[in-house]
Amino acid sequence: MQKFIQARALIYRKFGDPREVLELETINVSAEPGREECLIEWLASPINPLDINRIQGNYALKSELPVIGGSEGIGRVVKTGSGSRFKVGDHVTIFSAETPFWTEYSIVNDDELVHLDERIPLDLAATLMINPPTAWIMLQKYVKLEKGDYVIQNSANSGVGRSVIEMCKVFGYQSINIVRSRPNIEQLKTELWRIGADHVFTEEEFKETSKKFLKSIKTRPKLALNGVGGKSALQISAVLERSGTCVTYGGMSKKAHEFTTSALVFNDIQVRGVAVGMWARREENLDEWNHCIDQVQKLAVAGKLTAIPMEKIRMSEHKKAIKKSLEGRSIKQLFIINSSTSTSSNSHL
Repeated sequence: MQKFIQARALIYRKFGDPREVLELETINVSAEPGREECLIEWLASPINPLDINRIQGNYALKSELPVIGGSEGIGRVVKTGSGSRFKVGDHVTIFSAETPFWTEYSIVNDDELVHLDERIPLDLAATLMINPPTAWIMLQKYVKLEKGDYVIQNSANSGVGRSVIEMCKVFGYQSINIVRSRPNIEQLKTELWRIGADHVFTEEEFKETSKKFLKSIKTRPKLALNGVGGKSALQISAVLERSGTCVTYGGMSKKAHEFTTSALVFNDIQVRGVAVGMWARREENLDEWNHCIDQVQKLAVAGKLTAIPMEKIRMSEHKKAIKKSLEGRSIKQLFIINSSTSTSSNSHL
């Protein structure tokens, strides 16, 4: 007779407002993993913009309903099937289009699991598979940068933006960082300087001082990283050096990406786009993807890559967490899934 574990899970059975369609339910999960499978106890998972878009039905790839929420996170192996390459206690994550993170337990095939270094803190490990790899790919694969070269980006306080800042520091690049103005702007600037930002401007400040600033540096940026769109994309792409590249990885403004005719025609800039999931799944990128994840983990272990500010919250408070996520200006929400996992800010597993 097959044995089951009862597990709580955040599930949506139709697309719509996450505050209305996402429900905490109890599901049955097999207690006996099959050959080359593992029973995973999920520990923590963030609410990403991607998750909101998926629940709303606005994401390019729609999952077959019903769906357990989540797009990245960290789990622990609690039982292995025969032939599994993992052992009990291993820290793991998944990188696939179907990610059952917002549940206490699930059975996962070995082929879908990625081993995580046990020295990486909980909050960083839970957010390691989307933002840091996106930053790494954009900095390593589109433009050949040398030490001292400039990189400009908008959305510099986002998860990707903070990873870009820290990686630029590691690689020896100079980062020019643009953020939206807000009441606590000086506090935000200080946060970004502390993790390695070289220059931080609000959009308004950069508009007013960019000409003077660009004259003060030796060369213009070779690479612009765009996570916002609209006029913010225009602002960072217009200051690129000749034949520079603007890579778009998101559109937080939900406005069309703007580029000047002058930048395209007379400055010959290149405009590229990247979705980390699609990039990683191309067969020709498999070795490079594995190298990327290895390098990201090494940076995390060395303390050169740190977690973004997050508020840790239980799955039972999901409506509160979703509401804050939809407000936009709140810090990222991190579900603490397992009841025994600490919600302290310095949690290690």
